[in-house]
Amino acid sequence: MGTGQPAKPEADHDKARIAWQTPEAAVAYRQSREPIRFKRYDREETIISDWLRDLGDGGLVLDIPCGTGRFIRSVTQRGLRYLGADVSCAMIGEARRAGQCPGVAGFLSAEAERIPLADEAVDCVILWRLLHHIREPGVRRAMLREAARVTRHKVLVSFNLPLGFTYLRKLCHRTLSGRSRGAGVVSHWRLKRETQQSGLRMVDTRSFKKYASINWFACLEKTAP
Repeated sequence: MGTGQPAKPEADHDKARIAWQTPEAAVAYRQSREPIRFKRYDREETIISDWLRDLGDGGLVLDIPCGTGRFIRSVTQRGLRYLGADVSCAMIGEARRAGQCPGVAGFLSAEAERIPLADEAVDCVILWRLLHHIREPGVRRAMLREAARVTRHKVLVSFNLPLGFTYLRKLCHRTLSGRSRGAGVVSHWRLKRETQQSGLRMVDTRSFKKYASINWFACLEKTAP
């Protein structure tokens, strides 16, 4: 017998998890995101490299969700060790094939809200291309708290800012096409507040073009307990 209650809408991040579970989807994901196809990848690599620069040789970096292993070489070429994690075994399979190089510590099947690592197990956590999928503030905070728990030093995140030409263009496109919901966005103020609530502090933010690009990035450092 039914409960008489309407079904709970499926969370946006759950939809994203489901979308990438098959080997075919993982291969398509990797092929559609080849660095040569996107100029922004080089710019993001520069930002990531700058923020990893002060980690000592052999430092351990957790990349979650790792997808198909885009940041493997970015991390290992700096003399750091790479640990990938994802909810999709298919994605991890693709990442393993890309990660046949020294410096790869391994891969985990894990959700960003529940990371199966001890406290302060890694030197840095990368949460890239994730927060824009998360509309629920409680889920974002859970992810940031877990990242703060397992890192010794810093957390690197990307997020979509609701400001600028790109955001307005996407909003108009969604409205005209009848799609009321699109990628999530989060203001600097909100991210800073959620960061502080999670045991982190924002020390740097960057973007490609101020007031033009929706893509923003933040370097967060762990605060003293």
